[in-house]
Amino acid sequence: MLRLATFDVLSYNINNVAAYSPTRRRQILRAIFTSGADIILLQETNQAWEDLLRDDATALQFQYNYFHHPGTNDRAAGGVAILSQYPLENVKILNFSRDVNGSVFPALICQVKIPIQSSTSTTTNHATINIANIHLRPPVNLDGSAWFDTARLTEPIRINEVKELKQRTQSERTPTTYNNAEQSTPLDIIAGDFNEGDMAGALSYLARLGYIDTLQQHVPRHKETHTWPFMRNMCLLRKRLDHILWHKNGPLTITFNNNNGTLGCYVELKCHGCGVVTGYENGASDHQPVLSRFAIMKR
Repeated sequence: MLRLATFDVLSYNINNVAAYSPTRRRQILRAIFTSGADIILLQETNQAWEDLLRDDATALQFQYNYFHHPGTNDRAAGGVAILSQYPLENVKILNFSRDVNGSVFPALICQVKIPIQSSTSTTTNHATINIANIHLRPPVNLDGSAWFDTARLTEPIRINEVKELKQRTQSERTPTTYNNAEQSTPLDIIAGDFNEGDMAGALSYLARLGYIDTLQQHVPRHKETHTWPFMRNMCLLRKRLDHILWHKNGPLTITFNNNNGTLGCYVELKCHGCGVVTGYENGASDHQPVLSRFAIMKR
């Protein structure tokens, strides 16, 4: 199997209020731009974060980026952004609150064109990867309070959010033809703050659709991605809320394009590793960054 391209994806909830703390934002920016990621998916961005990120992003070749800020009537943690070293296409913001009762944050979907240099041609081809950056309903009440059963009570909302994501993205995609069979094109990568641990409702639903959680695949269960003071700081909860998922049916979801049209070759998307970036457990965001490496393979 020939590896055609490798790229790294970082998902990080950077905490909307941390932008106003010089020490916290310094740590968060360091975590982002020393990760080595090619595609950076952020949650809880705002205008202050965009102002901080753009200068470094441009200097470090993240020339393709998109920021969505919460409006005046939206929740402050509802921002979402993508920074990419590769071209972005068809960037859209999906607002679930109108169709999913209890949903509070939007999702960002887009296509990323990963460059692939052919060994037999001077033309650079591109693999188009469909990506969703999501922030599901937090396990808290709408007034910010939480009890021991709030995660369970809000779980159906998160399930409905990923169901709505599936419905909207598939209805907007054109079918892919492979081996003369027409297939519905799913998202290749779904990443972000799921606000739930391994194999909870939304993650289990996506697993049944063929998605693989890179965190569960490569990182021991004891490694958390989020800490949360609970019951007025009486205890500190540690959870794995941040995940990067990929769809295992690579040959049906990735297309190659060049100047002469579509290349008919057998390709697969594979995850070659995942880790929680250490050193930012304190004094940065309340979440930790998750980094996954993917490869586009040709048989």
